[in-house]
Amino acid sequence: MKIQNGAVSALLGGAILLAAGCESTSGQAEDARIYRTVAAQLDTGGTYYQIMNPRYVFEAADRIGVQLFNSFTSMPEPPENFTEIMDASLHMALAYRLSGLEDIQGCGSSSVRVSDDREPLLFRNRTFLAVRPESKGFLWALPGTENRPLAASWNALPADVDSAFEFELRPDAVYRVFAQSEKFSQYLHDERIALFVGEPPEKLLAGLSGVVGFASIAAEGSDEALSGNHLMLSLPDGEGKLAGLLRKVVLFLPGTKVENERIEFGTVLGEHAPKARPVAMLKEGRITLYSSLAAEKAFTAPEKKLAATEAFQRLSAGLPESGIGYLYNNESYAKVFNLLMEEFELSFRVNPDSWTPSQLTVLTRDGNNFLATGNSSLDSNQSKLVNQLVLPVAVGSMAAKEYLKRNGGLLPGAEESAEAPDTTGECQIKLELFKDALAQYAERHGGAYPEKENIEGIRALLAGKFLPLEATVCPGAFGEDEPAESPELFDIGNCSFIYFGGFTTKSNPKLPLVADWPFNHRGAVNVLLVDGTIEKLELETDNCKRIVSKLQTMYQYNEKEFQNLIRQADKLDKMFELE
Repeated sequence: MKIQNGAVSALLGGAILLAAGCESTSGQAEDARIYRTVAAQLDTGGTYYQIMNPRYVFEAADRIGVQLFNSFTSMPEPPENFTEIMDASLHMALAYRLSGLEDIQGCGSSSVRVSDDREPLLFRNRTFLAVRPESKGFLWALPGTENRPLAASWNALPADVDSAFEFELRPDAVYRVFAQSEKFSQYLHDERIALFVGEPPEKLLAGLSGVVGFASIAAEGSDEALSGNHLMLSLPDGEGKLAGLLRKVVLFLPGTKVENERIEFGTVLGEHAPKARPVAMLKEGRITLYSSLAAEKAFTAPEKKLAATEAFQRLSAGLPESGIGYLYNNESYAKVFNLLMEEFELSFRVNPDSWTPSQLTVLTRDGNNFLATGNSSLDSNQSKLVNQLVLPVAVGSMAAKEYLKRNGGLLPGAEESAEAPDTTGECQIKLELFKDALAQYAERHGGAYPEKENIEGIRALLAGKFLPLEATVCPGAFGEDEPAESPELFDIGNCSFIYFGGFTTKSNPKLPLVADWPFNHRGAVNVLLVDGTIEKLELETDNCKRIVSKLQTMYQYNEKEFQNLIRQADKLDKMFELE
């Protein structure tokens, strides 16, 4: 059962990177050493900032794995190929362990505001893994230093590219792991493959280790498009072995044309893309594959390049000048992903956050063997992952205690005080989700935000699927508020925020849209304003009118604006007897 649970954990998306390789270390001295090691590399300030011993992440991921495993096995008919999936995930977990990730010493995250006049709420989010120098490189090539600028090929991508990534991969290491599986080794029979390619597959794959690139462009309605997309895949082939293999394969494909460095395949994609003729370019130690002639033209002769777009320039500004991998996706890709997540929500009764569209992520490392993830804008999914897996479980560790002491907070149960740690930073992340939701709502309603105030206004955001249910609960509300199970069941008991209704995008930019419930945090209240800024008010309050009064002293609203705010606040105070 333990092995199976660990195997399921290996399927947990972002958690697998940490979960499959983390081993427990013990003792406060070890926790303190981890803290010092990681803290030396982290940016300070920003929305959140935390360091922890990774064994807690493993434990959290394993708990999720148990839930997934139990849900699968309790089904009247488990998913097709369930056993094969379990076997595959078990070997994938082994592959991660062989990568050296079991040597992770610590991890942490920070979110630092980037100064940018055009985008005042631009953050650089970083997530770090600290590993021992002797670790062996694998999928993410953790050790060593190989700094390089953002690849020039990114600037040459078409402006309408939906998604692109570039990572360092080690397929030979993956092959070695799966070759040890009795079930999978029958598909990886060395002698038969070696007879065809002329050498053992592991040696061939070693020549393919390196930077892999991928990009896609939406092409709905084109009979040359593969699943509605034009695709490009770029593979390393330093010794030309894969190119030699391709030249052998094309002999068996009717209609294929070979011209020096270019191979134009016959129509081999069948009903998936009936008129598509894939193309391969064999040049300068790399193989670039295009899904069709139209895809080749779209990528090699674009009318406008990605580098020329304002969005890409803004997103890539201020990013680290080094990296082992890059990932870019534009808004249309995010919308498609959100549709898939909606289906997931309906099937599994969960309500995941929607992805922040138009972002560029850079994976970097330095001489101290730290892997960093830098995002150009606040990524709600990354923030949610950090909130769920990192921040809560770190409480009680020496690392978290040291951090809280340095920043004026104290842990629950600590001798010094019984006060809870500051959660205003986590709360601001929730208000970022409100900001995005309100912007989308206003875009569809002629610039108007929900007319009705408080609960009814927030219901309008939930009903339109602009806002995830998790965003309605503040992490600082004494842990009492729980998200509603559905928008229809949402009520005051599932909400930690106040919504001021009746404003538009043209209203006074300093009017409040959403604010903390008075008791969410001790000594502070977060407020989202019409202009999108999030203010942290240093304020001890036990009613809503005091929040409005504080804002009035800061921004000097006119009489009509002030009376409207006081009326809404007074209504809430009377409802809950907060006079």
